Amino acid sequence: MNQSFRRTLSVCVFLCALLLVAACQADPPTLTAPTRGDAPTARGNSSATPEARTNATAAAPSRNAPTAVPSPTVPPRGGSIVVAGVGAPTTEITALPDFVANALYDSLLRVNPQDGALMPGLAERWLVSDDAKTIVFILREGVKWHDGQPLTADDVAFTLKALSDPNIRINPAADFGTLEQVTAPDARTVSVTFRAPYCAALTYIGSLKILPQHLLQNEALSNLAPEKLIGTGPLILQTWQDNTLTFQANPAYWNGAPWITQWTYRAYPDERAANDALRHGQADVALTRTPISGAQNAPAAVNAFYALAFNTQRAPLDDVRVRQALAAALDRAPLAADARGVPLETSLLPAFWANPGNITQPKFDAARARQLLSDAGWHDADKDGILDKDGKPFTVTLWAQSDDPLAMDTAQRVRAQLHDVGAQAVLKLAERTLDLTRVFLQEFDLAIVHFNIPLDPDQNYFWTTAEAKPGYGLNVTGYTNAEVDRAIAAGNSVAQCAPDARKKAYAPVWQQLATDAPMVFLFAPMQTLDTAPRVRGLMPSPFAGAFWNLNAWSVAP
Repeated sequence: MNQSFRRTLSVCVFLCALLLVAACQADPPTLTAPTRGDAPTARGNSSATPEARTNATAAAPSRNAPTAVPSPTVPPRGGSIVVAGVGAPTTEITALPDFVANALYDSLLRVNPQDGALMPGLAERWLVSDDAKTIVFILREGVKWHDGQPLTADDVAFTLKALSDPNIRINPAADFGTLEQVTAPDARTVSVTFRAPYCAALTYIGSLKILPQHLLQNEALSNLAPEKLIGTGPLILQTWQDNTLTFQANPAYWNGAPWITQWTYRAYPDERAANDALRHGQADVALTRTPISGAQNAPAAVNAFYALAFNTQRAPLDDVRVRQALAAALDRAPLAADARGVPLETSLLPAFWANPGNITQPKFDAARARQLLSDAGWHDADKDGILDKDGKPFTVTLWAQSDDPLAMDTAQRVRAQLHDVGAQAVLKLAERTLDLTRVFLQEFDLAIVHFNIPLDPDQNYFWTTAEAKPGYGLNVTGYTNAEVDRAIAAGNSVAQCAPDARKKAYAPVWQQLATDAPMVFLFAPMQTLDTAPRVRGLMPSPFAGAFWNLNAWSVAP
């Protein structure tokens, strides 16, 4: 593993973000379009725009599918809008605020907002070799940068080479692992080759924002002048003064010109200040964790999970019966409801395309929990309400992040439920950095953890033996299972990276996690795009994000 990878994992842990990419290569291959390729047959016609295909499936959204703010049949063109952000924006190219990144730049592939499947973006189609070591992207014609220059395959090759260069000191956007070669045989074709198969590379490389070679090839990507922030996206940057950015609509946007013509992004010091700006009419849109009363609310699940993690390397949690017992002791439904979250059965959202839909964690059953603990040798011999074994009480630590109210509240409720079956959990609180460090180093018994979920079904970082060493990978539970290792490896080397075959290959992973219980998955948190009444067309998505369809937003006259 290269240094870029280690930097990526560290950032993932300490920022709770999985900006992870790995990759792969081979001998001259036979290239075939994957089944879902240009557009999944179950999700629409490949000739339709992403928005058209999304609209065809958006009739009855669930809590974790995008929820649209109603739009008029024909939105009025024109008007202005102010979007409230949080935190001082940076000009580092891989650390731009989500709104700014989505406004200015596009990726080779887009993500279906309904289920996370890959769809055409700047690449109108893609081909994958039988050995899953070569990916070829075919760019769509006629796309131009904001300065009028045409997008070419050289721009894509430049982007991949620049962001995979370990000497470029920027927040790691991806880990390119065994990336061997990137070539541009012609103006519309990009070929990416790897030394080993890794189908997840299609998702991660496909999601990178593509940069203009003619403007950035000699620039320090860690600190760009605003005039260099030129992309192919729906909005064109006009000014950047302190924490206020202004944009105008890109009338030549390849995916349809935005309806709103004038845009302002204003960054506030914290979420409360951003919310107050919306309440007081100083902003039209704010992304919040709790819906603002009186505003239009467009909620969506976050592609993340909260879970109770067990340190499988420590007694008594090294006994699968004990883990299964504690899983059965948790009444997860009220935990999710109290958190306003989407209940989870595994480390995938229910609507995700690779979720088999037939995985269930142990149901709440306090009697079964007590029986499993008894089978494991735990009994309340002294009748004090706490189980004992070999003269020692069942006492474990339960760590939670003190500056995350959702984690703290969940920890208190979990602690009470475990006590009901005779397991004493001593609550330990630490601020974000210390808590994550302790979890990363596996210095805990139980912990309430919160991780973003990768956009690809590959979750080797969470569950494989290779990532289980303390301080090394994201497998913070120390969980090991040879069958899981094999299934994940198989899912990453599927011929042509065919999605249906990958879904089938990964299915044993989710079933084994339910059986072995290294974590009890509790819920996916929610977020809301709150808007002024005049704003229309917003459709936040757990997979595509809150700002994936800026060109479809509109404002009433």
